[in-house]
Amino acid sequence: MKWTVKYTINNHDTDFNNIVSASGIMRYMQDAANFQMEGQKPSYDELFNSGRAFVLSRFRMSLYSPLHSHDKIEASTWAVESKGVSFDRCFSITKNGLTVAEATSVWALVDRNTGRLVRVSDFENNYSTDEPVELDLPARFRLPSDLNFALVGERTVEYRDVDINRHINNTRYPDILCGYIPHMEGKRVINLEINYLSEAPIGETLKVYMAKSDGSYYFKTIRENGKTNIEAEIMIDDI
Repeated sequence: MKWTVKYTINNHDTDFNNIVSASGIMRYMQDAANFQMEGQKPSYDELFNSGRAFVLSRFRMSLYSPLHSHDKIEASTWAVESKGVSFDRCFSITKNGLTVAEATSVWALVDRNTGRLVRVSDFENNYSTDEPVELDLPARFRLPSDLNFALVGERTVEYRDVDINRHINNTRYPDILCGYIPHMEGKRVINLEINYLSEAPIGETLKVYMAKSDGSYYFKTIRENGKTNIEAEIMIDDI
């Protein structure tokens, strides 16, 4: 059973092409998930106050058509049968009955006091489930081994980037990365995959590396301690 929330697109979620950015789409999807958690329990705040938090480890999204300011949409989300320490969740967004975006995600539930991962079997919840989304993307994402990465910038994590966990919120990354793609005028993201490997806390400076191959832009961001923060692939097309 899917949990669905109706929205009217906020003008402030659109970019200089006057369409909703990839980060904006992610925010609507994950806001719907927060509503499901609040409605079916435990809520995100209840989890956080009990010393636990969901952390995103992998996100895959396909965007089929653009959304514009004041469009009326329905964002749906649902948990997927999971096992081990990986919590699967899917999303979709429809406009006028047509699907405009779909996504799959994998989350870890972290004990904030010990840093340990909580197993699916040890987490009591009432989140309704449904069948997983089937995207035309690889089930697992790995950077091709023959890429020639170049350093394209450095970015210090700021107040505007972080959430209650005090590290970059996962929805911020697509727009951050798109800022390094040249000539985004008249373009939009059509496919996106991100592996979240380690958190980037406020005040830390990331090195951003980019490569292009077969029409895709590949990224990796490196933390000050040398650890990889994220790896990503973004495909764009004409609007």
